[in-house]
Amino acid sequence: MASPYDTPPDGDFARYIEQLSRLPPPQAGAPAPAPRRPPRRPLPQSGPAAARAFAPLRQLVQGALFLYVAWLLLSAAVPLLALWGGLVALAYLAFAFLRLRHLPWRDLLKPKQ
Repeated sequence: MASPYDTPPDGDFARYIEQLSRLPPPQAGAPAPAPRRPPRRPLPQSGPAAARAFAPLRQLVQGALFLYVAWLLLSAAVPLLALWGGLVALAYLAFAFLRLRHLPWRDLLKPKQ
């Protein structure tokens, strides 16, 4: 007995796959086949103005991560630097506060329309 998954003897595999994937023609009086899945809903778009307004926050987080990794590498090479880690973190927090205080933080709390 031949399996429906066998390739044709002439070896034209592409034509064989096209034949398998072709939908059967609709018959007269038969209901239309239901779609396999519902159509996709569009993804909600975030406001580009909000993304631009909070770009400094992303840059500061990236900078903090870079500074933390650099500090770990330096303090591993020079153990005396590890004692100053708290002061470096405090200085970076002060820098971040001064840089981010003018961002529109209230826009984050507004309900989406």
